[in-house]
Amino acid sequence: MLPIERRKKIVDLLQEKQSVVVPELSKLFNVTEETIRRDLEKLEKEGILKRTYSGAVINDNTNVDLPLIIREITNIEGKQAIGLKVAQFIEDGETLMLDSSSTVLQVAKQIKFKKKMTVITNSEKIILELANAKDCKVISTGGELKVNSLSLVGHLAEKALKNYYVNKAIISCKGFDMEKGITESNEREAEVKKAMVQSAEEVFMLVDHTKFDKSSFVKMLDFDKVHYVFTDRKLSNDWEEFLRKKQVKLVYC
Repeated sequence: MLPIERRKKIVDLLQEKQSVVVPELSKLFNVTEETIRRDLEKLEKEGILKRTYSGAVINDNTNVDLPLIIREITNIEGKQAIGLKVAQFIEDGETLMLDSSSTVLQVAKQIKFKKKMTVITNSEKIILELANAKDCKVISTGGELKVNSLSLVGHLAEKALKNYYVNKAIISCKGFDMEKGITESNEREAEVKKAMVQSAEEVFMLVDHTKFDKSSFVKMLDFDKVHYVFTDRKLSNDWEEFLRKKQVKLVYC
């Protein structure tokens, strides 16, 4: 197993259990405890966890902005399922705004073969993903490059988005909480997503199961701005009822 794959699985375990211990991880991955400690040290530097005497606990700081390389491999199966389902709701000839999240990147992978598409995005990864799509016009927002997420943010990106009106804005978030609303870890990312929402007829919010009942640093949206929520696991009855009352359509992927 490659080190990055092992660290991805450690992140998955942290999200599920909130804490891990070195001896158990050593046995699970059949590597030395020193190797596991190096993995934990690297993940701590990236802001994902906090090391403890015997292992690590998940970092719940609300303003932690995880690198894209880590987000891309975290809950990848759930994000792929969401991307596949969202693509079924997109028709040929539509105009879309796609944010720079790792979940929305999975949507881009699924719409490459649709016809007469127009995609406006602040994501360098999505621009590259769609570069060879034969019948997809790709428009970059421009703006300042945010290196750890390969996203374009700032005044220029927001201004560019306001010049368009599209069928769908397809975005994700860092936190999805009944009381605190829809939140994001970075203010500049949040402002770009707000601009996308304001320029779209419909808003698709992509929320994998790790985001529910969590809040992050910046309040981004209220639920009344969202038309559809796509998620990868069955929600509680409370969440289903909450979204129904907010007139948000829930789609399981």
